[in-house]
Amino acid sequence: MLRFKVFENGAPAKSISLDGAHLLGADRVPVRAEIRFEKGEIICDARSRGAAALALMWSVQGIGRILLETPRVLERPEPYHLHLELARGQLMRISQKREDWGFYDHPAGQHLYDEIDKARDLLVAALEAPDVAGAAMLADQSLTLGLKAGESLSAYHATINLPARMADNSMPAAPLGCRVDPSHYSDASVQLIADAFQFVELPFTWATLQPVEGKYETAHLERALQHLKARRMPIRACSLLSFEPWETPTWLAKTARDYDRLRDAIMKHLRTIVRSFSGHVQSWEVCVGLHAYNTYKLTFEQLVELTRMSAILTRQAAPKSEVLLGIVLPWGEYYATDPQTIPPTLYAEMALQSGVNFDAFNIQLQFGGQNCAQYVRDLLQLSSILDRFGNYGKAVHVSCMGVPSNGMTPMSGYWHDEWNEHVQAAWLRDMARIALSKPFVASVSWQAFADGVAPSPWGGLQKKDGSLKKSYDEVISLQKELVAANP
Repeated sequence: MLRFKVFENGAPAKSISLDGAHLLGADRVPVRAEIRFEKGEIICDARSRGAAALALMWSVQGIGRILLETPRVLERPEPYHLHLELARGQLMRISQKREDWGFYDHPAGQHLYDEIDKARDLLVAALEAPDVAGAAMLADQSLTLGLKAGESLSAYHATINLPARMADNSMPAAPLGCRVDPSHYSDASVQLIADAFQFVELPFTWATLQPVEGKYETAHLERALQHLKARRMPIRACSLLSFEPWETPTWLAKTARDYDRLRDAIMKHLRTIVRSFSGHVQSWEVCVGLHAYNTYKLTFEQLVELTRMSAILTRQAAPKSEVLLGIVLPWGEYYATDPQTIPPTLYAEMALQSGVNFDAFNIQLQFGGQNCAQYVRDLLQLSSILDRFGNYGKAVHVSCMGVPSNGMTPMSGYWHDEWNEHVQAAWLRDMARIALSKPFVASVSWQAFADGVAPSPWGGLQKKDGSLKKSYDEVISLQKELVAANP
């Protein structure tokens, strides 16, 4: 059992939100545990023994309400001091990335190193404080400085590497994209999309394409494809196979009672769609989120088989197209409560080791939306998760990237301030530059062009009245910068 003391205004906290709270074991894999708050303490009763880290949503002035992690700690009779452990965890993450990036003696980074040193000095003072309340105050100050320094370090890393990548002509020809829902497609938006982006993601959602078994409805999709093809916009087909409930046709539930019938239905659907639209689509996200949304309670082996089969069928039907493997919720919080799912990194390793024939990962980085599991993270964590998947040796596409411009969901958090158009634009600017600065990132794609599309109804670049948000201007500015470097 792990225990963490929590303080508020110099006294033991009387209550605390446990939104997003879970434990992390070896290799940062979530572990199942009962987590509760009692008498000023968070009590974590894990179902397995060994060192573990506590992750939970935490409010930090100037940073927002984000998901943070302590270091892994061992069980002991006395409780840990949560404020100290959160500050220590942040400084450890900074140290690890400085080592990975070689940012210990970069001459232009001295101002960042000074801020990190200040955060470390505050943590040392907190450890030496004569009372626990005073230690909490100093630890909170250390955490705030550490989080700001971590985000600045991530932005600085991008500032150095993005121009270098553009200078050596290693930037992909089509690095910026946007997801467009065919059912909300507008003729008036075609030019706006073409002005800002080099490609478009279209969801090929099974529930939309085949709401009734044996009957396809593709009019909206075909219309969008025709308009985009006229503009010579490359198309990426997404969500070809997904078990997320709202993307799965209701009639499939009966078929899924028998795995062989389910597999046959999937094979038939994939062949039909890929063969029908292969002439319009340049890359296919053959499956997405099978590791996270195990709606039909399939076994690990069955999920592996469906992943491999999806890639093979797509290769056969569209041999010249790029095959992408979709990853959602890349930190894997869901695994802490659903043992029939697969941690995302384990799923990625499984795909590589079992010979799944795919070209790149398609990783969703979507936060602050209606899905309560879209817990907001700071920029250092976002940069780090991309590095982790980049280490697998495959290209990485950042798909469905986005945050809302309003409609804040308290459970999923916010970044720097409550969601508004300026915060959305700032997040887009910083995150896009961080992602594109990495040599293994092949593209970034925003989650929606227009508001009103699930699962983030305020996540678009265009309002429902047709006016454009500040985030659209940020995309235009970034595109001009990329074009100027690679005319």
